[in-house]
Amino acid sequence: MEASSQNQSHSRRSFLKGSLLSASALAATGSSIQAKEPIQQARKQHPIEWRNKQAGMAYRQLGATGLMVSEVVQGGSGPMLPETYMRFNYAIERGLNYFDTSSRYSGGKSEEGLGMLLSQPGVRDKVFVSTKVASYTATTNTICDEIFKGLPGDKQEALRKKALDMLNERGVRKPGYFYPYFGGHFESVERDYLGLAIKQEYGYKREWKARIKKAMFETLDTSLRRLKTDYVDICHCPHGIRLPEELDDEIIDEFFETVKRQGKIRFTSYSCHTDAPRILEKAVAQRSRDLAMSTYNIANQGSMEGPIERAHKDGMGFIAMKVAAAVQTRFKPLQPIPEWRIQKLNTTVPGDYSLPSKAYLWALQNPHVTAVISEMYDQNMMIDNFAIVGKKIELHPA
Repeated sequence: MEASSQNQSHSRRSFLKGSLLSASALAATGSSIQAKEPIQQARKQHPIEWRNKQAGMAYRQLGATGLMVSEVVQGGSGPMLPETYMRFNYAIERGLNYFDTSSRYSGGKSEEGLGMLLSQPGVRDKVFVSTKVASYTATTNTICDEIFKGLPGDKQEALRKKALDMLNERGVRKPGYFYPYFGGHFESVERDYLGLAIKQEYGYKREWKARIKKAMFETLDTSLRRLKTDYVDICHCPHGIRLPEELDDEIIDEFFETVKRQGKIRFTSYSCHTDAPRILEKAVAQRSRDLAMSTYNIANQGSMEGPIERAHKDGMGFIAMKVAAAVQTRFKPLQPIPEWRIQKLNTTVPGDYSLPSKAYLWALQNPHVTAVISEMYDQNMMIDNFAIVGKKIELHPA
């Protein structure tokens, strides 16, 4: 059943792409024939599924997946470690039911810590678990680097120029559209587009595709061993999607199809820090994911509100990340935070809350957002974050 559903997704995506190309051709020839927009059936609505429902916690439905997720969920690479996992029993007692991690976080220690939490009696059945397959990006980067290093200098320069031209044409790093979330983020986008230029020109050889897929399968299997579970509810790939074109990669489609059929994952997603609106719009149009986990905060809201609403209307779940990162960061290169962001948040959400809690409260006023990813390093942070769940407030104009 899962494989059949995935094949239907391929067909819808191919039909949509073909329809758009046909419409462009008709416009170019001046034909009076009107191309029809492809009509998509509604997403399959999965049964509503509750886990760890507790009084005092608020829950929202994660799109058509049917998963009822706590408004505040746990994520991030630092808080969950083998030596700290016990503290999250308190979060579960309070009704938190979703944990997000990645194969890359803390060199795998984050998954190990979460696995120790999940191995406690009854805990796995109380929570939804998501992880990310970071090896897709790592392996494709390595292959692109290998190709690039084998090229003559003039060809390398031509590819760099092509990449920069594409990047500038799309305006990915325009002020007011691009916001860095970690050190070197602004500069890393040039490498991303260089990789795209290389792939456009050289593609992937059969052995390269096999190498990428092998790394992905090994990564997920390693994650499941660390997590001490035989499946995850949600699998994100790419981890930190960088380009809309990555949504077209059949390597990921084939991977998802296989691991779904094997029962290792239930639902598909991606995480995103860069060019989030454009990527979300494409994911909605092609129905390539069950949900998205992407940046949404007081700084980038202008470009994200529309795509998030359209995702919601289509039945695609949305979990907001980097919500508090717009007003507070542990990355020293990004400090100090621009004062206008803090002023905007304080004006929009008045009251006696911490800045992170105000950011989460602000995001959760959007009914199209299912949950916010938060980092909780101790019980005090948990208490602070949980204080805003279920609250409805009037946002003040900034």
